[in-house]
Amino acid sequence: MRQRARLGMAMFLLSEAVFFFMLIAAFVYFRDARTAAANLRLGATAVYTVCLAASSVTMWRAAESGVRSWLVGTIALGAIFLFGQGREYVRLFHQNVTISQGLFGTTFFTLTGFHGLHVLIGIAVLGILLRVGAPAAMEAAALYWYFVDAIWIAIFSVVYLWSFL
Repeated sequence: MRQRARLGMAMFLLSEAVFFFMLIAAFVYFRDARTAAANLRLGATAVYTVCLAASSVTMWRAAESGVRSWLVGTIALGAIFLFGQGREYVRLFHQNVTISQGLFGTTFFTLTGFHGLHVLIGIAVLGILLRVGAPAAMEAAALYWYFVDAIWIAIFSVVYLWSFL
């Protein structure tokens, strides 16, 4: 059963990797570094990025040890990241940067919004695992969580770091 769950998750993540690659490619193609640098906050997003990266460590500890408090920590760090993304969105909306504002807004909100949706789904799955505690599902959920974290590192590098270079 574990082998099938692992293979199924690997195939799903491969399709998701292609999806995110295309979103990142669109952002790069339509890149507007001036608008990005003028409107994005590198420092605050870097703090929330550290929280999401740290959640991979807590997820690894939860999967290895089976200790539920590590899973709670992963959920909390994921929620902190989403809170930070929400703050960024509200701030951008107040600056009249929206999904319909132009190519920067369209590509930025589509890319980061889909990633945020993936984080939210991951938090929901982890919440379910917290209640039922299925070891085979824990391994598949951990793979998903690591993927979501890795994708954010790519997004953060392209959208934030590259915009400020």
